[in-house]
Amino acid sequence: MARATQLDTNMIATIIGGTGMTGSFLVRQLLADPVITEVISVSRKPLNISSAKLTEILVSDLAELPSLASKLRGEIYFCCLGTTRQAAGSKENFEKVDHTAIVEFAKIAQAHDAKSFTLISSGGANAKSKALYFQVKGRTEDDVKALGFRSLIIFQPGLLVGSRRDFRLAESVASTVLVPISRLFPAGTRKRLVTQAETLAARMLAEGKAAPEGVHIVPAKDI
Repeated sequence: MARATQLDTNMIATIIGGTGMTGSFLVRQLLADPVITEVISVSRKPLNISSAKLTEILVSDLAELPSLASKLRGEIYFCCLGTTRQAAGSKENFEKVDHTAIVEFAKIAQAHDAKSFTLISSGGANAKSKALYFQVKGRTEDDVKALGFRSLIIFQPGLLVGSRRDFRLAESVASTVLVPISRLFPAGTRKRLVTQAETLAARMLAEGKAAPEGVHIVPAKDI
């Protein structure tokens, strides 16, 4: 990645999606990092974590994000939002989470002159894809890029594996099948197929703090 900008020794980290699989790992890593003085988390469910460094902002609907902008003032931002059409219940609800809410959160970060914005997308993200999931992910990437962050890091993981609070049948089935199969492949191929959520969270924290200048896409094979 490009040469990192010089950041303050103490930083406020703002995260959305901290109750998800990767987000839950990332929240704990942020709280344990001595450089991070405060973690501001916005989510629809409580994290159930007790820490003097943690400020939780709960929302009943992600459409409330623009009205919360003044409370989400941080320096480095992390977006771990993500769902599936099945979990969301409809195409419209899926897009509200994986596009609208993510772009709104990114706009808030940019309005606060974020030093870095780190986003979880997906391998195969492409705004021209015929598959809804990858098409929405691609549009989201494009719209966040257009905001002009000084440092934007987009991770494109494979199938995320790890502990999740909310059960997702499709992901559970895919994980049960794909993880054992992936072990038969060389390490490089295996990394393209499966991404450990805890490893992804650690990379997000490291890159977000380093804040390399420009736009950086990190594919699954490099996570």
